[in-house]
Amino acid sequence: MIVWPSATLPAMRRACVVVAKAPQAGYAKTRLVPPLSPEGAARLYAGFLLDAADVALALAWERVSVIHPVGSRDALAALLPDGLELVEQPARGLQAALSHAFESHLALGFDRVVLIGSDNPTLTCEPIVKACHALDRADVVIGPSVDGGYYLLGMKRLHPELFQGIEWSTPRVCAQTVAAARRAGLDVARVAEWFDVDEAADLARLESELASSPPDVAPHTRRALEAALTAR
Repeated sequence: MIVWPSATLPAMRRACVVVAKAPQAGYAKTRLVPPLSPEGAARLYAGFLLDAADVALALAWERVSVIHPVGSRDALAALLPDGLELVEQPARGLQAALSHAFESHLALGFDRVVLIGSDNPTLTCEPIVKACHALDRADVVIGPSVDGGYYLLGMKRLHPELFQGIEWSTPRVCAQTVAAARRAGLDVARVAEWFDVDEAADLARLESELASSPPDVAPHTRRALEAALTAR
């Protein structure tokens, strides 16, 4: 048996893509108004974005990108740390963001692309790393959200059918995506379920989880939430 030296093996190129928008009052986290003010909701979302960026950068992968709608670049560039690539989606809507994220990064030669949302401030590196490893055997990996959507999607080849015929922003998104993958004959792996912070009821869970988590979990969100709750 021939054992090839590790130096001869091609390095895997991995990309983590964060889906984001500008943290502007009246535009970001509008379903948190009330109980928060529009300004407080926007500041809280800015905290979400900073924590998502920190988690993605902590992976130390070959690329971390933020995909965003037209008109968001300047606000995101002013907020986010160095080391991120800002990628403008070509059309409006979540479907356009997700499909372009995978199409563009796979076209650049990345072997694994894992996309995460920016509404999950307590998210850690663990499910993202597990998703990348799961792609060794699966065609698609998905991280379900408590609300029926998904916070994570990973692929090693483009499967545009996963974004077609989906009832976006409904509790059926994850199930419909998995069903589309299975109709296409794809093997689907799952990672741990997580929760989004979209509505007023989610704030109580967020406060509870932060209170029971180490202080290095979602530090930007902690500060923003405290300020937003104090100001309301």
